[in-house]
Amino acid sequence: MNELTEKIRKVEADIAAARGSFTLFAFLEREGLADRWDVVVAAPWAKDDRVTLDYVVAAMKRHLAPRDFVHIARIVILDASDNPVRVLTERFDVEHGSEELFYPQRFGLPVRFGYIITSRRAA
Repeated sequence: MNELTEKIRKVEADIAAARGSFTLFAFLEREGLADRWDVVVAAPWAKDDRVTLDYVVAAMKRHLAPRDFVHIARIVILDASDNPVRVLTERFDVEHGSEELFYPQRFGLPVRFGYIITSRRAA
């Protein structure tokens, strides 16, 4: 695991401690964009809105250096019922970890590589 991934893992733990557990928190390298990563989150408390996005960005600012942000392509907030979330939570069971995601295309994800920080089936 590289230094940036470890920082992202700390972001996940920080947010989970304050707001509650994630259904999915993943760090995925974009296909076709070398060293550009998406932060993908799904949680019962997370909405696809500005409030959630601002909260995640604020947590990232506490743990990442300004130079780290050039590697972040976007933050994606998904509902636990969305297909990519269900596919990953059925395959991975991890919390505050860093499971490597090899060959994400077999899960229908348009990414090159990734880390699953937290993946828990929705209750």
